[in-house]
Formats: sequence, structure tokens, C-alpha cells
Amino acid sequence: MRVLVADDDPYSAAVLEAVLTSAGHKCVLARDGSEAWAIMQSVDAPRIVFLDWMMPGIDGIELCRRIRERNDAEYVYIAVLSVRSKQRDITLGFQAGADDFITKPYQTEDVLARLRVAERLFQSARASSGLRRALAEAAASPGGDVIVRGAQRVGRIIFHQGKVAWAHVSDIPGSLATILADEPGITRDDIHELIEECGASGANFADLLVSWGLITSERLRAVLLSWIRAKIATIAAFSAPEVIFSPESRAATSGVLFAVEEVVAPDLLGAPTEPPPEVQAPPGARVSLELGEGPMRRMARSLEQARKIDGARSVAIFDLRDGQCLGARGETLDLDLVWSKLRLVSQSDIWEDLEDILISTRRYIYILRAYTKSPPRAIFLALDRTTTTLGMARRALTECLGE
Repeated sequence: MRVLVADDDPYSAAVLEAVLTSAGHKCVLARDGSEAWAIMQSVDAPRIVFLDWMMPGIDGIELCRRIRERNDAEYVYIAVLSVRSKQRDITLGFQAGADDFITKPYQTEDVLARLRVAERLFQSARASSGLRRALAEAAASPGGDVIVRGAQRVGRIIFHQGKVAWAHVSDIPGSLATILADEPGITRDDIHELIEECGASGANFADLLVSWGLITSERLRAVLLSWIRAKIATIAAFSAPEVIFSPESRAATSGVLFAVEEVVAPDLLGAPTEPPPEVQAPPGARVSLELGEGPMRRMARSLEQARKIDGARSVAIFDLRDGQCLGARGETLDLDLVWSKLRLVSQSDIWEDLEDILISTRRYIYILRAYTKSPPRAIFLALDRTTTTLGMARRALTECLGE
């Protein structure tokens, strides 16, 4: 891919160019923000951009804002580079629209890691776009299969009359008969009789299930909805998939059909998603919205319980992969202190062997502890040292995390 490097320091630009070129990318250099902005307005503008913060003319933050304000262009992955390392500076970069922030001096691995993130982002975007187009084509047709091939797996999403009838993944066995085998009130003998009747009369299996009184139409629909949703989610997660729509005409299909919106995740359809409830974050912190309802509620309970520990002034949970705040309670945290410690543990090989990291100041005692190992998350608790017994507080924190 073509990568833009905007830096007024020739030496820094040359170093970064060498790193990017070694990774197989073609580097486009800009000596200042104005030149970089001109390049980004061209028809074949790079999709990955590394911007130095301090540049003559247009600085990196303003350039980042201008790129994000273009609504008619393809998405651009932007990483801001700077010697600034304060949390408020990093927050300004994210608020301007940066995807990442690299503090100088940096290691080669830091840049290469960002490149891999950008490559995965574009690969995912291409895959989602292909699947989205195929689903739309299938929904507008009389029937057919959306076929998705990824590595050694093949997925099929079967359409009939513009609606989803079934979904199948090659290495995940299962038919309607086997799915319903564990349903209360349906025996294996019932299944065999149904199959024989369908073969003899040509009746629809799902229709017979309901007409024989073995399951209600509502329960059957709920079971199928859950199964098909799960299979389509698996198909959508295929790595580097090939997607096509194959029109087909079938004599019969399942008697239960679903609108695409019922079984496909909103992001694949380009629809907005609702943020999860109960998220609070300290000012300037980035908040992750990529959590399911279960983990979100568990974190909310953990935060509420930790906040009730004697002497607790504030508490927050962070994702160690990117420093995002997943939720917070109480007073505003010292984010510069939090950020430095998160960077320490996220880059350390000894985190697995640590129970706590303790920081003591004249007013507060801070405890940083692992919250979950996978994905790696940490809880950060600030205690008033004049009203806290450290041993009791650590025990209470262990109890509230052990729910």
C-alpha cells in the first residue's frame, strides 16, 4: 500500500520511510502539512498516513481534522507521531480523528504494529463491503446462496423470496433435525417419523413440526433465529474471505424465513449501532463500545462494588491493548499517572506474575490489578491514604473481582 509520511525533519522522515519500505509498502514523503494536505486531495491519495504533530503551515492535528472532515473519500488510517506524551496531548490527537498515537522516540516494532492494524482494518472493510453487497443482491432476488470462502472453510447463507432461510458453515455440522433433537417434547422417534413423512408426502419439515404439535411456531422461530444468527456471525468473521452470490431456484425450503435485518449484525448492513448502557468515563478518556451486554454489566457491578471500598475515591477499568477506558466511577482519575502505568504493564513480560502494582503519594494510594487475562484488562483504584487500611482494601478488591 502507499503510505504518506508527513514530517519536516528529513532524518525522522528517512528513518520512518526505511521502516515502511522494509514492510513492503511504498512511501510518499511530505515536507510539511501543506504539502501533505495537497497529496491527500489527489485522486489516488494514500490510505495510511503517519503525521508528525509539529510541522510548518498545517500541523499534524489540523491535518488530521481536515482529512476526517472529508465525507466523500475512502477511510484513511491516521497515526500521529509526537514527542508529546501527556494524556491530554494524546487525547487531543484522538479527538482530532487519529486512529493511533505514537510517542517519540519509538521502536521499529511500534510502527510495524500500527501497520498491521491498518492492514487488518482495510482487509476487514473490504470483506464487510463484499459481504454487504452480496447480501443486498440476495435480498433483492427470488433466491440463491451467498457463498463465502475463507481459508479452509466455506459458509452459505441461503435465501428464498428475498429472505434468509438457512445458514451453514462447512466445519460446523447441524441440520434442523439435529438442532431440535434436544428440545423438550421432541424425541428421536418423532424426528424419524417426521423425516419419513416429509419423504413420502413432500411436506415441509418445519410445517409438520408445528402441525403435529411438537413445538410452537414461536419457539421454532426463536431456535432457528439463534442458530442462523450464530452461523452468519461465524461466516462474517472469516479471514480474507471470497464472497459471491449464486442465484438458485429451489423447489422447497424451510417454512420459517427471516428478514436480513433479523439475522445479520447491524455493522454489516451499514446501520448504526446503539452504545451499551452504564458506561461512564473520566474526561478525556477513550471509551470502548465493543462489549457485549454480559461483560458490560459485570464490569458495572465490579466498579460499583470497588467504589464502596473504604477510602475509595475513584475506580476505572482499562483495556491494556489500547488503553481505552471501559468504565469509571467516582472522582476524575489522574490520567497521566494511569496512562504511564498502563503502558508499563502492557509492554511488560512480568505482568502475569504480578498481583498488584502499588503507587503511593502524599494523598493517595493507587492499586493497579489485572481484571481479566483474556482480553487483557486492568482495574485502577484510587484510595484516600488517610482513611484507608491497605491490607483491608486489597482484600476487599479481591472479593469484588472474584464474583
